[in-house]
Amino acid sequence: MIRRLFLIVLTFVALLAAGLMTAIFIFRHPTPIEFQQATASQPVRFPRDEAAHFDAGTEWWYYTGFLRGPDDRHHAFELVFFKVYLPPSVRLGNVVPLGWINNPVYFGHLALTDLSSGEHLFFERASFPQFWEAGARQDRFEVHLGDWRVWGGQGQHYLRASAGPYRLRLDLTSDQAPVLHGPEGVGVIAMGQAGTSYYYSEPDLNGLGLLYVDGTPEGVVATAWMDHQWGSWQSHGGYAGWDWFSLRFEDGKRVMLFEFRNEDGSIQAESGGTWIEASGDTQHLEAKDLSIDVLERWTSPDTGATYPVTWHVSVPGHSLDVVVEATFPGQEMAVQFGPQYWEGSVAVSGSSTGVGFVEMTGYAGVAR
Repeated sequence: MIRRLFLIVLTFVALLAAGLMTAIFIFRHPTPIEFQQATASQPVRFPRDEAAHFDAGTEWWYYTGFLRGPDDRHHAFELVFFKVYLPPSVRLGNVVPLGWINNPVYFGHLALTDLSSGEHLFFERASFPQFWEAGARQDRFEVHLGDWRVWGGQGQHYLRASAGPYRLRLDLTSDQAPVLHGPEGVGVIAMGQAGTSYYYSEPDLNGLGLLYVDGTPEGVVATAWMDHQWGSWQSHGGYAGWDWFSLRFEDGKRVMLFEFRNEDGSIQAESGGTWIEASGDTQHLEAKDLSIDVLERWTSPDTGATYPVTWHVSVPGHSLDVVVEATFPGQEMAVQFGPQYWEGSVAVSGSSTGVGFVEMTGYAGVAR
């Protein structure tokens, strides 16, 4: 009887292990022997590069924007999907490399901010241990993590996500071609001293949707900016952090600016951005073409990190001289799986008026 019971248990364990290995084989993408490096000789191409790149060490699809609801009630939102290959040093129980089971790993961030009340809620997800609940397509644009999902392509974007009191459903469209960043206009930028990446944006997404608050739907008009970036840069030792700006002006012009910071706070020469005319024409900006000066800072009561929250931004070649100010300071992302960062909505005043988003990394745990 004991022998028979042992055989039954052994068979069950064997079937369970076989099922797990089958699931791993189906859903897992083995870590590439050699990661892809971003190079201008292989520029971004559409629609091919809207899809996932499993030969890149890191990839993300990033949406930030604004929602206008009934009675002119406004929200800001962020929805982002990260796809990352884990190094062998990340192990289960300090024994088994997690990458053997769950590579690449997917992370998702969702933030919704009520701009009237100042309430900022942040949610995150990760694909472990339920790695089969996340994935991305190589043949078309589609990424999901549980019931969080984005898909579409060629100017069409469909966003679905829910967490806490919120449920978000947006259908967005862009009438302009994606903006290819970089000095050669082919979608390749320098990531500070860490290497290079592919990077394009769709800065003028517009559409309609529903925002459910505590189960009650509100029709919303949406405007958004989408970034898709991927590559195999080495961030450790390459830079201490970055400040990224996406600004949308009322005259239809746009600008993306980024600065990579060294440990001493100095700005790396690879910093820059892209100026985008209302027509969609673009011009690459080098570090010498812009200046970003901090006017005011705020210290997080949760992490003790001190972030800039008001800036003087100028791009003299385009007669831009503005003050960029956080809608309110408390828009830090309370991340569990990864480093803390600040990302939030901002208002623009001065030679141009408008709105936008700012992202800042590398400030948590760093004295400023």
